[in-house]
Amino acid sequence: MFNIPIAEILGKLPVTELYETLQRFCEPLTRLLPDRRLRKTALLAVQGILAGESPVVTEMAQSVSRLESDSAPVAKRLYRFLGNARFDHQTLLQGLYQVARDTVDREQKPRLVVAVDPVNLEKPYTQALEGVSVVRKSTPPDLKGQARLTPGYPAITATVVNTQVPAISYANWFSYTQDFISENEEVRHALRATRRLFPGHHLRFVGDAGLDDRKVFAWIAEIQSEFVIRAWHLERGMEVYNPHLDRWEPEQLADLVDTIPWQATWRVAFTHAGKTRLARVRLGWLLCRLPDTQQQLWLLVAQRDEEDKPLVLLTNVPLKSLPVAQEVYQDWRLRTRIEHGYRFDQEQGLDMEDVRVRTLEGMRRVFALVLLAAQFVFFVAENWPPPAVHWLRQLGGQLYPAVDRGGPYILLRGLVAVHQTLATLTQLSIRPFPHQSFTYG
Repeated sequence: MFNIPIAEILGKLPVTELYETLQRFCEPLTRLLPDRRLRKTALLAVQGILAGESPVVTEMAQSVSRLESDSAPVAKRLYRFLGNARFDHQTLLQGLYQVARDTVDREQKPRLVVAVDPVNLEKPYTQALEGVSVVRKSTPPDLKGQARLTPGYPAITATVVNTQVPAISYANWFSYTQDFISENEEVRHALRATRRLFPGHHLRFVGDAGLDDRKVFAWIAEIQSEFVIRAWHLERGMEVYNPHLDRWEPEQLADLVDTIPWQATWRVAFTHAGKTRLARVRLGWLLCRLPDTQQQLWLLVAQRDEEDKPLVLLTNVPLKSLPVAQEVYQDWRLRTRIEHGYRFDQEQGLDMEDVRVRTLEGMRRVFALVLLAAQFVFFVAENWPPPAVHWLRQLGGQLYPAVDRGGPYILLRGLVAVHQTLATLTQLSIRPFPHQSFTYG
């Protein structure tokens, strides 16, 4: 048993508060697991991902309190969890979706803006892993600054981006060599799964140019939802209504973009590299439709003064007034939050690409746990008292609030410091450092 001074120090750390918050946050997922031991292991895995900033099992196990176990037995326990036959990765994903539903219910948003975006996860130098595919990565680029082909795994998520805590309504880590039909089919699954998860909500899907497909437009209409998607195929033919002749006339989308009349100008705040500035944005919009399906769409063009190319958006939201057009434009801007989330999951945050299990099922389980851990960081930031969050940020290395931005990275470093301190102090209480071995006689 550890001595009184160490007990007093441990009592000052927010260990109990963190564990209780994590237990409450993960409860929608853990209650789906078949027994109590697996539920505790799931919590231990999420805690280890946060403490080690890594999905590597040995790093997850290293940060455990030594009063519970040494790291070797914890690592074996985690490996057994990733290979347990009593549940599969779909169980973890269903729990992840229930966490998203609780997030949306807690924030009570009247309209949900959902970003759907694929991502490629790189596994450099990999040749023999199960289901490994060839993916295209543009970050980092090759020596010529171009995108490159590399071993890896494709993935896709649908994320509610207008809530304070990201809410994932669909996620899949898949393989081109196994259970893969097409990327369009993955998008369709994401749309339908989101509608099933939020059957009574007003959904508005936002997407980049990869979703500029008339099939995607039709699928979103089938589930009674809205979309705002950046147009990529400007050479496509469209039809524009001529009120004077009372007929639809064929036009090319690129010509419509070039000749669209500006109907409003307003100033929008843009944030880049931690600095916020105002820029003038001109908006123009008009009604059009697809020639083959006669699906009516609205073309929204936004032009910033300092940019050469305008932003071209297609939407099924009726743009009947300036406030509606501004709302659609601002909703599409929220799409960048899913990219920030990918960076936090992949790069300097939780380093998801470094997963080192050998089976596709094991990778999918780790993927779900990493997504849950990332959401927990945002949950702590939004739901803990501000003095407690500020304390964690100071521990994580925040210099001054005016200098260091309030993103998730410094808060994550604070969580890491708490867990590493816990592991260090409990190790000292059980096995004091052998200072005497340095004496020579």
